[in-house]
Amino acid sequence: MAPSLAPSAGYPHKIPLWRRILSLVWDSADGDPEYRRYVQRLDLFVFPTICLGYFIKYLDQSNYSNAFVSGMQEDLSLYGNERNWLNTWFALGVMVGTVPAQMSQLKFIRPSLLIPTCELIWSCLTIGMGFTKSINAMYALRFFIGLFEACAFPGYIAILGSWYGPKELTKRVAILLQIESIASMFSGYLQAGLYTSMNGRAGIAGWRWMFIINAVISFPIAIWGYFGLPDTPHNTRAFYWKPEHIKYGIERIEKFGLIEQPKLTRQELKRIFLGWPLWCFVLPYVMIAACHSASSYFNLWLKAVGYSVVQTNVLPTAGSALNVVVTLTWGILADHTGQYFLLICICMGWCLLSNILLVIWNVPKSALLFSYYISYAGSAATPVLISWGHRLTADDPNLRQLLVAVANVVSYAWVLWVPLVLFPTYDAPRYKYGYQILILFGGLAIIGTSLMWYMHRRKA
Repeated sequence: MAPSLAPSAGYPHKIPLWRRILSLVWDSADGDPEYRRYVQRLDLFVFPTICLGYFIKYLDQSNYSNAFVSGMQEDLSLYGNERNWLNTWFALGVMVGTVPAQMSQLKFIRPSLLIPTCELIWSCLTIGMGFTKSINAMYALRFFIGLFEACAFPGYIAILGSWYGPKELTKRVAILLQIESIASMFSGYLQAGLYTSMNGRAGIAGWRWMFIINAVISFPIAIWGYFGLPDTPHNTRAFYWKPEHIKYGIERIEKFGLIEQPKLTRQELKRIFLGWPLWCFVLPYVMIAACHSASSYFNLWLKAVGYSVVQTNVLPTAGSALNVVVTLTWGILADHTGQYFLLICICMGWCLLSNILLVIWNVPKSALLFSYYISYAGSAATPVLISWGHRLTADDPNLRQLLVAVANVVSYAWVLWVPLVLFPTYDAPRYKYGYQILILFGGLAIIGTSLMWYMHRRKA
């Protein structure tokens, strides 16, 4: 008899109460023993490898911000708009590299080779950031760091979507996205420690040690990626899969409607880029990312209305905590219920309420605090949308692999102009047009999500 492929199908024994309770949070706590062992092996090897890779990606992506306020600005005389340009050059690198990197994984090279190699390259470039004395050289390094990091996030999402089922994927994508907060916190603590203990050691400033130590952390994680990343169930060579695991895994994903990756041809690319499914996903993805960005300006309002320096730094962390709780809760709910559309619309409702209050502005201070805090919760829609997109394109692996890559490029392009045009620093904390346009973005997110739902219903 073939092994069961669902969490509880064919499992005749009485399920302990503690397993049933734990399974409400984590799927592999319940179901037949073979299912549990298989998903637990995924969680032991695949998921931690991807989380570690995303951790070093975000660490190496955001370290310049902490270095900037820890001596880099003064040492390099960066008193203009250089900090923003460092971010812009990185974003341009990501935009240039994302789609070609994802296409190369579909046609020429395994993700288990490409992604770790790029990790090693961007880690070497990060060391270069610690030794250069020219801001123009830093711009070039930031561009190439972005270029080589471009394969990481869409590549990680594609791997997760190739192995995990529709009732397992959303919560893991939600956890992956929270790695950003962990890496950002770690970067801050690391810079503080290095500034205290390493500043001037070997004639190297503390902020320069930041880039060097980041790379030292990244190298072993990148090397592990050659062994830990599994490619797809149909072509995996990972050491931790035995033949019976591979057979079970292929049967399992085929039950979910996932098929083997066909060859990527010019005709396939034309079909994907000229077809409606890709752009029906891109529209809500970009609008969701944009409409909850009010949280980025929370600390400017806190400072403007007279909160202390400590409060200005501490109060936004409550929003980050709320984001973590809501995102993980939404991931669990999406996996259990499959109500992706409803969960996304609820998040967008919060964003609309937040931005409406910020447009009105002349409300009690507590109402403005509330409006900024609920804007943090809006990001919970992103992992739900990603998981839903993977589920709707289960029978089209080439399209599924390119969904997040293309959407990420458009999202980065969008982010380049929105802060400059809608949220100029001289208007802070009340912006003339910013929050009004964010209401428009929230409405477009709901329209895009509705269109995505309708078109796939029509296709079915």
